[in-house]
Amino acid sequence: MTPPGLPAPPCPGLLAAWRFRPGQPPENLDEPAAAAAIAAGVAGLWLHFDLVDQRARATIATLPLPAAARTALLEPDDSTHLDVLGGALCGTIPDFHFESDRREAAELALLHLALTPGLLVTARRHPLSVVGAVARRPEGTHPGAALGAILRGLAEAAGQAIQGMSDRLARLEDALLHTPDLATERVALAAMRRAALRLERNFGATAEALGELDQDPPEGMEHEVFAPVFREARRFAALSRSLGTVKERGRIAQDELAGLAAEKTNQRLFVLSVISAVMLPPALIAGIFGMNVGNLPGVEAPWGFALAMLLIIGSIGGVLAALRWFRMM
Repeated sequence: MTPPGLPAPPCPGLLAAWRFRPGQPPENLDEPAAAAAIAAGVAGLWLHFDLVDQRARATIATLPLPAAARTALLEPDDSTHLDVLGGALCGTIPDFHFESDRREAAELALLHLALTPGLLVTARRHPLSVVGAVARRPEGTHPGAALGAILRGLAEAAGQAIQGMSDRLARLEDALLHTPDLATERVALAAMRRAALRLERNFGATAEALGELDQDPPEGMEHEVFAPVFREARRFAALSRSLGTVKERGRIAQDELAGLAAEKTNQRLFVLSVISAVMLPPALIAGIFGMNVGNLPGVEAPWGFALAMLLIIGSIGGVLAALRWFRMM
């Protein structure tokens, strides 16, 4: 926010502005130059806004965009999608938080965008990694090239995340085959599957939307500015397939882990069952000799205790022999 007594900036909430012209490198515009270019209706602009600054909404409302595209930029949205509204490509795509070190464990946030033949507008509520990197040094001769670079960077970053998950999954698979620590590996596998699900929910939807637009471009999308965007459809399709492979491997590892856990449980139950079976006859014999009735053999004889112990030991041996005979041990 602007401190009291100071004039408001020309473009509140503007994080970066670039002007694209054929045959020339992109030109970085400061806020006054960006405001002048917007007022003059200059084509070939990329404007990147911070939606946390509420004043950015007023600036976006003055931009030469279809009303539906402005609505898509400003309305809160928790889902990933790309649509063609009023001749503009608009929607939201995922990006990684700027502070994230490990891509596979990184949090995701949404980048709002609207692209027309002469203008690209992007906006975010959290510092984002890929769009921030592209905004520092874009390339190309029109705004569509910048959006294509963002999508390409997103695919590469997501690919790194998927590769990291694949490597972790390979180590977990090796551990399951050799010395499984079920508690540790269950936690690691659950975290990996949650990360894969989060990536699929966001990047899978983007891949599907780009694939549909690439196969059947809507009317008005033939302009060269949209070509770099549609070219990324195959990259995202490959990304979606790789993510599906990791998810399937994770499911198989989960099944294997569940099988090992069930096997360990069965082993413990088997030991308890054998102990119960072995101790049942001795308990019966001890109960008989403990009855307060007459005519019990050996009650008055000095060999009575030896007889009871012999019967107990014999019953234990008999039960173990029977279990062996019926191949239950």
